[in-house]
Amino acid sequence: MKALRVAILWHYHQPNYQMDDEFILPWVRLHAVKDYWDLPEIFHEFPRIKQTINLVPSLTRQIDQYISGEIEDKIQRLTKICPRDLSRDQKKEILRLFFLCNYENMIAPYHRFKNLHDKSQRDDAIDAFSEQDWRDLQVWYNLCWVGNYSRGRSAVRRLFNMGENFQEEDKKLVLEIHLEILRQIKSQIILLEGLGKTEISATPFNHPILPLLCDTDSARESMADVILPYKKFSWPEDANAQIADALSFYEDNYNIRPNGMWPSEGSISNKVLGLMAANEVKWVASDEEVLRNSVGNAYDPLDKYFPRKFNTNAGDVAIFFRDHHLSDAIGFVYSKWNSHDAAVDFCNRLRHIRSELVNKYGEDILSKAVVPVILDGENCWEFYWENGIHFLRSLYHELTAASDLNTVTFSECLDGESESFLPPLERIQAGSWINADFNIWIGHEEHRNAWSLLAETRELVDKKKDELDEETLAKVMNEIYIAEGSDWFWWYGDTHVAENKYDFDVLFRKHLENVYELMDMEVPDKVKSPISGMKEIVGIRQQESGSSPVINGRVTSEEEWSQAGYFDPAGMGSSMHQVGELLIRFWFTSDEDFLYFRFDLAKKLNNVESLVLNVLEPKPLRITINARGIELERDLPIAKMIFDYAIDEIIEMKLSKEIIKKSDDAEKISLEIKTKSNEKEFLYPRQGTIELEL
Repeated sequence: MKALRVAILWHYHQPNYQMDDEFILPWVRLHAVKDYWDLPEIFHEFPRIKQTINLVPSLTRQIDQYISGEIEDKIQRLTKICPRDLSRDQKKEILRLFFLCNYENMIAPYHRFKNLHDKSQRDDAIDAFSEQDWRDLQVWYNLCWVGNYSRGRSAVRRLFNMGENFQEEDKKLVLEIHLEILRQIKSQIILLEGLGKTEISATPFNHPILPLLCDTDSARESMADVILPYKKFSWPEDANAQIADALSFYEDNYNIRPNGMWPSEGSISNKVLGLMAANEVKWVASDEEVLRNSVGNAYDPLDKYFPRKFNTNAGDVAIFFRDHHLSDAIGFVYSKWNSHDAAVDFCNRLRHIRSELVNKYGEDILSKAVVPVILDGENCWEFYWENGIHFLRSLYHELTAASDLNTVTFSECLDGESESFLPPLERIQAGSWINADFNIWIGHEEHRNAWSLLAETRELVDKKKDELDEETLAKVMNEIYIAEGSDWFWWYGDTHVAENKYDFDVLFRKHLENVYELMDMEVPDKVKSPISGMKEIVGIRQQESGSSPVINGRVTSEEEWSQAGYFDPAGMGSSMHQVGELLIRFWFTSDEDFLYFRFDLAKKLNNVESLVLNVLEPKPLRITINARGIELERDLPIAKMIFDYAIDEIIEMKLSKEIIKKSDDAEKISLEIKTKSNEKEFLYPRQGTIELEL
C-alpha cells in the first residue's frame, strides 16, 4: 500500500519588539520557553515523524539578544524589582501585564495564581496586595509560561511544588531557567536538522507582506474596490533585501541555507516569485484559495495537493498550497476535543483525501501528491490543555502507526515528478492565506495612513542616501526594513484587538522616528501622532441611547451608530486569525418602533458564505443573509413595512418590534449570530447570547 505524503510546517514568528534599550513586549522570551524548545523536543519521541520548522530572523535575532544580556524586556525588569521598592505606577503595570495569558489553561489550574488573579479584580487591588502577593505574582507569571518538557527540570518542579511564599532568590531562579531554555533552542534545531528529522525554512527577515512592498497597487488583484494609500509604496529592492538577508542570516548563524520559504502570511505575487527564484529559493508555500483565485474555473480542489512549478526569468520555483481546513483544525478546533479523538479525526481526514486522489488518478498518484499543513507554531497551544502535549503525542502516535500516511519535509517533495504532474502556473493572483487578499494589512484607513507614512519616509531616505556614510545608511535601512514588517499593519484597523494593540503603533512610528533622527532631521508631527485610535477593548457594549439609522447599506454619518451597542469578535483579544471569519462587528440600536442591526464584514459574501441572525426570544425568527440577499423564516408572512434592509458597503436592516414581541410587558430579546464559510461555521458570541432592551 502506497502512503499519502503529509508535510507539516510549524511557523515560529515574533516581530522586533525593541524600543531603545528594552523589549517593550515579552513574547519572544515567553513563547521561547513555552514553545520554541518544547515543540521540537517531542520529535525525539517519534523518530519516524518529519517536520518543517519555519524561522523568522527577527525572532531568532532577539533570542540571541536575550542570551547575550544585551537587552531585557519590561516583564523581566518588573519581575526583578523587590516588592517593597515597587512604585504605584509599577504596581499598576504588573496588574495590567502579569495576567496576559490564557486564563483557562495557564491561570485557573494553579490555586495561588488563580487567587492572585481573583484578588486583582478588586477596585483596591493595589492596596490590597501584600509584599508576598506581589512577589508570588512576579514568580507565577514567569513560571506559568515554562513548557511541559521543561517542567521536568528539578528546579522547575520545585517551584511548582512550592506554589507560594516565594523568595527573591526564586525570582532570580525562574528568570535564569528562562535564559537556560533560550540557550538550548539553537543547538536543538541544528541537531534535528542534522539528523534529517527536521527541515529549516525561513521567512523574509522582518516578516513583511512582500507583494505590498513590491507595489501596494497589487492589493487590487484580489480586492478590486480597495481604497489604496494616498502615497504609493513600491520598493521591490526592499523585498529582495528582506529575502536575501533572511537566507544569509541562517547561513551565517546556523550554517544552514534554507531551501524554502513560507512568505510572510503566505503572501505571494508574480513579482515576489521572481525575487524568490533570483535568490535560489527552491520552494515557497501559500494557501489553497490563492491557487483557486489564480486558475479560476479550471480549479479542481485536488489540485492543491500537488506542488506547482512557476517559471520566472530568474529560474523556477515550486509552490505548495496549504490545506487550510486541516491546518485550522489544529489551530482552532482540536483544542477543545479529546486528544485521541482529535488525532484520529485528523488522520481520517487525511485518509479521505487519499481516497479521493486514488479514486481519481489511481494509487501511483501518491508518489506525486502531498498534503501541506501549515500553521502557527506558538499561539494556538495556549488553548490546549498542558500546552498541547497530549494532542501532539496522540497525533504523532497515529501518524507513526499508519501504513497509509507518511510525514515528509517539503524539500523531499522536490523530485521533479511531483512538480510536473500539473502544468506550470503562468500567473499568480496576488494574495495571502487570509481570504486570499490583503485586507488585514491595507483595507482600513489606519492601514492606508501607515503605508503612506512609510512610503514618504522611504522616499526621503532614497533622496538623502548619497549624503549618508555607509554605516549610517545601513542603520537607516535597518529601521526601514523593521518598519516594513507585517505585524504593525496587522494591528491597525478594527479586525484585531488585544491589550497590547497600541504598543504596535508606538513601535511602528518609533522606527520611522529613528530614521529621521539617524539622518539628523526633525521628526514630522504626523510621525509622532498616533495612527491607531485608543478604543475601549470590549466584547459586547450595550446600547447607550436610541437612534434611527437610515437603511441604505452605507455609513451616512458616524453619529448614526455612535450610541449603538455592538458585539465585537475582535474584542475577545486573540492575535490569531482563522480562514472563514467574516464578521468584524455586529451593531444594534432601536427607536420607539424598530430594532436596527448592522453587520461590518471582512469582505463581500460569496456564493458559499452566509450570516444568520437568530432571534431566540421573545418570539423566534431566523434571518439569513447571503450573496443573493436576505431571507426570513417564520410561520407568518412579514410585510415590507415592518422589515427593510440594504446591502452595500455594510449590511443594515430594521425590524419592527411587533414581529417578535409576545406582549406589551416583554422587555428583552436574545440574539445569536452565525457566520458560515465553506464547511466552517462560527457562532457569536461564544459565551452566550446578546440581549437587547425592547
